[in-house]
Amino acid sequence: MNALLVQTDRRRGFTLTELLVVIGVIAVLAGILLAAMGGVRRKAMATTTVSTMTEFSKACDTFQLEHGRYPGAIPENVIADSSIDIPPISSTENALLDLMGGYRVMGPSNTSPPADWDDFDPGNAGVIEHSLDGGNWLIRVDINRLGEGPLLFGKPYSPYFTPSASQVGVAQGQASSIAAQLPDLLDAWGQPIIFVRRARPSGPLVGLDTSVSPQPQFYTKGMLPYTTSTKLGEFGKDQLALSILNTAPGQLLQDATFAQILRHPSLGNFGTEDYAQAGTAQGAYILISAGPDGIYFSEQDGPGTTVLPVNDIVIGQYDNPAIVKEYDDIRIFGGG
Repeated sequence: MNALLVQTDRRRGFTLTELLVVIGVIAVLAGILLAAMGGVRRKAMATTTVSTMTEFSKACDTFQLEHGRYPGAIPENVIADSSIDIPPISSTENALLDLMGGYRVMGPSNTSPPADWDDFDPGNAGVIEHSLDGGNWLIRVDINRLGEGPLLFGKPYSPYFTPSASQVGVAQGQASSIAAQLPDLLDAWGQPIIFVRRARPSGPLVGLDTSVSPQPQFYTKGMLPYTTSTKLGEFGKDQLALSILNTAPGQLLQDATFAQILRHPSLGNFGTEDYAQAGTAQGAYILISAGPDGIYFSEQDGPGTTVLPVNDIVIGQYDNPAIVKEYDDIRIFGGG
């Protein structure tokens, strides 16, 4: 009788196999949940980045309507001076200054300095001075006056772009130590956004600098503080080693690579550097975020992988400009 009672009261526990199965199921569900949450977060950050780029684009369009040009405190051909390796100001920083103010410029066309030129004396706290084109151009930036609005032809204007604290900041690791002191337009991942405006309406689509003949529509030299960095922004990614803007073999192919990124995909694939350069740009300017991987058009993104990287989207099996859509980079075009 006692033995029967003991047998009846005994409670059955989980076996080791059952516990392992339960743990495995929980791990799988947790993995699915984390992946889903990661996807939602990436989508939210991409949406935030598009919003920042769209806001900046609208400011550029408003500026163009009022002044007949897209923003840039210094002419593009001056930033693209062939005598310097890395310009002291990026094309994005150049546009931000024109939209936000806080700078003064002296150039060959100036008959006399601005009335308040001495207020921007480089001896003052927060004032940075840059010399370009062999000293023919001089720009002074007062970090403390950013956002006060630009002074154009002696007339003060309200700022065209008033960003939040998360949209603008100084991107670390730039290839130019001078450019690394100026404000950059940032995506939701904290990486600088590229802005390149058209310098002229005709000619080859892309060229590095003023040494190119004939002169191109878009210069890429203003991107170099970002695209040639070996440890850029919050991610600290090596753009020089991983971006197809650098790893495409040779400068001609690098120029044609950016032409592929610019030109209209409906033109199809003809697989030559010259044809990419002869295409039609999708706009008068382009904005580019490197996306979640932090690399501008990584050779391990798009058609490439970590095992089989791809650095040529101009000649060969990936020569169609539509291939650009396979990258996680975010592009926005503006203007006619």
